Amino acid sequence: MSIRKLLGTIVLAHVLLFLSFFLFKDLFWPLFTASLLVLGIFSIRNARWKTPSPLHIFYGLGSGILLYLIFYIGKLVMLYLFPESITQLEELYRLVAPEQGWHYVSLILVIIPGEELFWRGVVQDQVEKSNLRYPIILAALLYMSAHIYAGAFLLLVAAVLAGIVWGYLYKRTSNMTVPILSHLVFDLLLLVFFPLL
Repeated sequence: MSIRKLLGTIVLAHVLLFLSFFLFKDLFWPLFTASLLVLGIFSIRNARWKTPSPLHIFYGLGSGILLYLIFYIGKLVMLYLFPESITQLEELYRLVAPEQGWHYVSLILVIIPGEELFWRGVVQDQVEKSNLRYPIILAALLYMSAHIYAGAFLLLVAAVLAGIVWGYLYKRTSNMTVPILSHLVFDLLLLVFFPLL
């Protein structure tokens, strides 16, 4: 894939997330699901897969839990320093927290795999092949940039930090299953089992 095609796919991701997070917020779940389905299908043939070892499963589970704990502590610090940021956090949860049964199915089967397939399996791989410096960080910054339309600083911080972790896991293990598992654990803790609100 050329740099031009890569930039084209990143622009497509931006357009889809702009529609989902900003322009049609009332239709967030259907649009976001459709967006990640499109990006995931486009990306699935590029990802590296293999049967995960017990160590890979440990990496996936452990990193997802660790990321959640970091963000939990970060939230406490943020609210202590900037108590007004609770409003932004509440607005973000109103938008992205799953409520209906199909939201949970979409999150687990479409959104999380679609994000990892696209941002790690296509974008990060292509950045690495382009011999650009710091490909994991650059791919994480690109991942973060597509979340700007949510208007939540905390989401941008989460996207870049988690993107670096998931990018490292993908690079280290050469196995898409590991970042997907980590992302799944992180999102389930953050959005379902122990929300930060």
